[in-house]
Formats: sequence, structure tokens, C-alpha cells
Amino acid sequence: MSDVAPIRREVVVELAPDEAFALFTGRIGDWWPVGELSVFGAGATVAFAAGELVETFEGRTSVWGRVIEWDPGARVSFTWHPGRDPERASRVDVSFLARQPGHTLVVLEHRGWEAFDDPAAARDEYDRGWPRVLGLYRDAAGQTADADAYTWVALVHRPGPEAPGHGPLFADPRFAEHTRFLERMRQEGYLVAAGPLPDEPETGMTILRLPGEGRLAEATRLATEEDRSVKGGFFNVSVRPWRVMMSRPL
Repeated sequence: MSDVAPIRREVVVELAPDEAFALFTGRIGDWWPVGELSVFGAGATVAFAAGELVETFEGRTSVWGRVIEWDPGARVSFTWHPGRDPERASRVDVSFLARQPGHTLVVLEHRGWEAFDDPAAARDEYDRGWPRVLGLYRDAAGQTADADAYTWVALVHRPGPEAPGHGPLFADPRFAEHTRFLERMRQEGYLVAAGPLPDEPETGMTILRLPGEGRLAEATRLATEEDRSVKGGFFNVSVRPWRVMMSRPL
């Protein structure tokens, strides 16, 4: 099994979960970028049919994957091998979670990188492709990229009670736990920026952007419970909501 971490990407759409599921599955051919991401290229169609995800072009077909789980309004999972041997398939899981009325948080996870000759390179390629795909899916749902559709937070980290009394914090082995937390936030698509504050020694700031409104409690849980450097007292963290007035798509 590969030790390359799964890709996790999220997007909020202005649809109820059953509608969001239907758009992702029943209408995938309406929004999938076949001109860029397909086997046959422009002019092809793609659809879920008979338990498979299939691309069709001028009488030819290419099976992209086999459906593993089909729970309308909640979850769809399928193997993933476009243009590849089905015996060397990775896996994609898509969950549909109700948020505020009329909104759904769609979470896509792609795992199983051991199916590829170069797992890390494959992950990097898909890490660029899935945001493009989910952006088109969101657009098809009638949602524009808007800062108001996200929860933005600033995490301010300062030395905690267990921090060393001398020497730079980054030289302490426990700093690696904080680095692992930041890498996980990057992999999940939450991390916007992170780094030290030059005018305040041993203090740093991290900006996170979580899909969906009203997720401050979730951001706080991530910052205080998932970052072992904070949980162990190496860092103290202050979780502050951040209002974005201007931004560009990430």
C-alpha cells in the first residue's frame, strides 16, 4: 500500500443533497471537461450507466470505473482507471452533506495511489485536476466562486507552556508535528498561507479557508485537536474569524 496521502477536496453547492447527488451522477456529462480530461477528447460524452462510469465517442467506449457504492443523496464511490487497466484502479469517494437550508457540502476523496507507477507524481497531477472538475460542477449548480461561501479563519500560533525556553522553535523536533498539520490542511484544500510574523519572534499565522458558511467551530477543532503541537502544549493557538473583502479564486 502506498503511503501517499489521499486527495480531499470540498465544494459547497446551492442544492439540496439529493439534487447535488443527481447533478454529480445523472448529469455528469453536462459539466465534465471532456475536452481536457478524457480518453477520446472533445466531442465525447461521459455518464454513469449499468454500474459503470463510461465515456463514449463515435461508437467507441472507455470504462473509467466501476460503481462500488451508490447511496442517492449521500454518497457515491467508484474505482478509477480512465485509459488504464481496470486491475490497476484507484478509488474515488464523493459524499454529499447537508449544510444550511438549500446547500450541500460535497467532499471528494481520491485514494489508492499504489495503483500508479509513480504514486507521488500521479497524486500531484490529480491535485491539479480535481479543483478544475469541482469548479465546473459548482458552476453547473449555479454557484459562483464567492468569498461568502466559505469560512475564513486566521490561526495565530505562539509558544505554549511546553515550548523550550531557549533556541528557535523550528529547531525543536516537536515543530514537525505542526508542519504535518499544515501539510494535511494543504492536502485537504484548506490552507491559503502560513508563515512567521517578522515583527513578533516565535509567532506565526496560518490562514485557512473552509468551504461553507458557519464552520468556525470546525476550524477551531482542527486547530486545537488535530495539530498535535498545539494539543501537546508546544504551541498555543488563537482562532480568529477573518472577513475577506477582496479575493481571487485559489
